[in-house]
Amino acid sequence: MEITGVILAGGTSRRMGTDKALLPLAGKPLIAYTAARLLQLAATVVIACGQEEREAYRTLHLPMIPDRYPGLGPLAGLHAALMEARTEWVVLLACDLPFASEGLLRHMLALIAGGTAVQAIVPVTSEGKVQPLLALYHRSILPELDEALMQNELRVMDFLAGLAVHYVHEEDYPEGPGTHGLSLLNMNTPEDYEAALKQASAQK
Repeated sequence: MEITGVILAGGTSRRMGTDKALLPLAGKPLIAYTAARLLQLAATVVIACGQEEREAYRTLHLPMIPDRYPGLGPLAGLHAALMEARTEWVVLLACDLPFASEGLLRHMLALIAGGTAVQAIVPVTSEGKVQPLLALYHRSILPELDEALMQNELRVMDFLAGLAVHYVHEEDYPEGPGTHGLSLLNMNTPEDYEAALKQASAQK
């Protein structure tokens, strides 16, 4: 099954204080990890980059897709990518999820290959934390996305509530204990970044 990979890198990173996508981790910017992960899964990978293309991302040599609804957050990035995608499904991965497991993503892809009749496939931790920015989305959600963005209804979890979603729980995922939660570990603050640096060091 053909799928489009979407790197979500359009945020303002207010809590981090700098562009999260460019923070170094083990010698590479975070966005490079995201690109490498998605290029293992999709022939086409694009960057949902917010309101305008970013010079610093050009080193990845990937198309950048500016938002059609500027400044409206992750839903706007997803909308822009789905409008450009030539595939029925996209795999969305935010650049601040550096430990996203290729195994988890392949497990999710296998669900749609098996004909699961849903509009999104989204992982959730054993504690109940949903991670909608490491997920698969079908292009059939575009009307709902347009409506949400026009109404300025920007909470991703509220948007998910109106879709047919298959949630992938830790017990559904065969890669092993603990890897599911690590895959969903994102970075929003300098403290999160420090924790990620320690995690990366421990994995060496």
